Amino acid sequence: MERRVELDMLQQEKKGTKRKRERVELRRIEDRTSRQVRFSKRRSGLFKKAYKLSVLCDAQVALVVFFPAGRLHKFTFAVSR
Repeated sequence: MERRVELDMLQQEKKGTKRKRERVELRRIEDRTSRQVRFSKRRSGLFKKAYKLSVLCDAQVALVVFFPAGRLHKFTFAVSR
């Protein structure tokens, strides 16, 4: 009986297994160039998410991001009713 339960559990795990992303430890990126590249890539993703949030939830969204170099990156979007 126990063996059958174990087999059923294994089969269920195989059917629905998806690869999960590994959690990345949050820490400051020391290399300046790598940090700037990572920021520019993630900035575009963040702005896309803000846009989706505004459209899906009919919300007004404003993002203001200051990069350490002093540059200002902003995004605003309001859905017209």
